[in-house]
Amino acid sequence: MKGFFLETERLVLEDLTGEDLSHISRVARDPDVMAFVLLWLDDDAQVAAFLGRAIDEAQKNPRISYVLAARVKASDEFAGLTFLEIDPDQASTGEVGIVLLPEFQACGYGKEILQKYMDFGFCTLGLHRMFGKCDERNLASARLMERCGLLYEGTIREHVWLRDHWRSTRYYGILAGEYRALQSRLPLEKERS
Repeated sequence: MKGFFLETERLVLEDLTGEDLSHISRVARDPDVMAFVLLWLDDDAQVAAFLGRAIDEAQKNPRISYVLAARVKASDEFAGLTFLEIDPDQASTGEVGIVLLPEFQACGYGKEILQKYMDFGFCTLGLHRMFGKCDERNLASARLMERCGLLYEGTIREHVWLRDHWRSTRYYGILAGEYRALQSRLPLEKERS
């Protein structure tokens, strides 16, 4: 039986399974992928614990954590990890995140994933606010969030040591009303092009 999933034009975002251990290990072992990721997967035990938590969280009701594999529909290849985490103290707010393997970056997959999560968060879950964050040096992630309509909200400077540097984190957010306004403009923009 298939667990929870979302679909984009080219991807399936679905619950992780035990079979994803090698995929998560691949993400964790790639220094270029992990350079900006605020997640500690430094050894096999941490990778296994991360996967175990994701699988356990998927069984909870109500569900507040969606840690999903991104798979290419055409080939079923694992493209990366994605998540939508609802704040347990503020159930109207959700954080989104995307970690793609290098061969799946700069292909438009990040935009598909972020747009799908915003649609799911605002239209299905009824969230009021969604946000994403990135290392201030991760310009591609910052541009992605801006292109998808998230607004820059500020930077927390050098707040955590991340492997080899003090990380400064840029925050981006979007409110439900802003998302609805953005969606109402899209059909008009498509007609003009």
